[in-house]
Formats: sequence, structure tokens, C-alpha cells
Amino acid sequence: MWKTGDGLPGVRDFHLVRFGVLILPAEGWASQSSSWQRAEALGFDHAWTFDHLAWRSFRDSPWFGAVPTLAAAAAVTSRIRLGTLVASPNFRHPVPFARELMTLDHISAGRLPSGSGRGGAASTPPPPGASPGVPASELIASRSS
Repeated sequence: MWKTGDGLPGVRDFHLVRFGVLILPAEGWASQSSSWQRAEALGFDHAWTFDHLAWRSFRDSPWFGAVPTLAAAAAVTSRIRLGTLVASPNFRHPVPFARELMTLDHISAGRLPSGSGRGGAASTPPPPGASPGVPASELIASRSS
């Protein structure tokens, strides 16, 4: 859907809705590269991949890393924004991960939106030192006493 500036000075046309696609990192690059190129050719505004160690039914299958996958996607696309959905601090130290994202943003010429957070999948393990099923508020309270 487009909104027009109706010829008003300084008012440009813009998107009201942007569309994206999720591309799982479950295939080798020879198969995956065409998916990223096709997403761009189809006019999607952004394309995402999971930053997980595995995903549900793909647990026993190859599962490729998000940052190298996105760097390769940046090399075969030119317009589409590229990103991880939510990167989990359970698996990544924030400092080297921030450097990886900075490098990826540079490679993609500024096309990297990024998110970080706890995540919510039941299959995501708790942070180191936490017990499964213990609410974060209880964990924090027990560590501060």
C-alpha cells in the first residue's frame, strides 16, 4: 500500500506497510543463495533468518550460522534489508556479537536491522546457572540475597 504526497513540495511517497520473509538457515549456501535473491526480486522489504543453535524439527539436520549466512546474503543482494529475528544472549557474548553485527552492517551497506532479547521458544535453554522453569524474578532475588 502506498501513500502519495499528492505533489506537495517536500512530501515524498512512502510505504505504509512493509513485507518481509523468513529464510531458514537449514540448507547449504548453494541452495540458499537463490532464496535470498528471489526474496529481493519478489519485492520483499526485508529478509530474516534465525540466530538459534537449532530449530524444532531441524534439530538433527544441518543448521548454518546466522551471521555468515547474512554476510553471504549481503553479497548476492543489493536492496533488501537483512537481519536475525532475535539474537539470544544465552548463546552469544554481547561484545564480539556487536562487532560481528557492525561488520555485517558494513558489508551490507547499512541494510542490517537487529534485535536482541531473551526469546520465547520453549526449546530455548535457560541462561547458564539458571534452572529450567524458574521465573527470572526469583532467580534475580535469589542472587541478590
